Amino acid sequence: MVQEKRKKGLAGDIIGIILCVILIPIIVVNIVLIVNTYIHPDKIPGVFGYRPVIVLSGSMEPEFMIGDLIFIQDVDTEQLQKGDVVCYLENGAAVTHRIEAVTEEDGETIYTTRGDANNTEDQIQVKESQIQGMYKGKKISGAGDAVMFMQSTTGMVLFLVCPVLILIIWDFIYRRKADKREQEQRKALEEELETLRKAKEEKE
Repeated sequence: MVQEKRKKGLAGDIIGIILCVILIPIIVVNIVLIVNTYIHPDKIPGVFGYRPVIVLSGSMEPEFMIGDLIFIQDVDTEQLQKGDVVCYLENGAAVTHRIEAVTEEDGETIYTTRGDANNTEDQIQVKESQIQGMYKGKKISGAGDAVMFMQSTTGMVLFLVCPVLILIIWDFIYRRKADKREQEQRKALEEELETLRKAKEEKE
């Protein structure tokens, strides 16, 4: 009986570990993104040097498509050159286009960009301060819609509040079961010891 209860306890531990492995990263990533958004409102929030960007137009097809989730990486702007795909902010909106030319104006580096699917270069030239990162081929096709949902109020509740509540509820239930299991094991051991004691007395 004691061994059976220990097996149930082990199963509970495994379930708890699985929940932590799945939910804690979701919680941490969401919190980091939210904090970064408030600390650096002029930057695209990111984690570990990567910034997720949702593709909303077809200007870079077929490199990536509308609805794709691409990941841009931090980059030293001095290393950027023609042909690199960069993401920059234009009036608060993220634009990811390819560099067509790198020039200097009044001691400041200026980037001329163009979308692969566009026939002409972008009219507005990009300054170093606008660059958010460089796209190096990392993307998840079609995942942009899911990320947009995560950024909504409903998505925040499902992917941030709910995981926290699940962990709290699980921890509460697990602790109660663990306490009950410990009491039952102690009682079972006491009963076994009492049985052994009586058996010994009968022999004597």
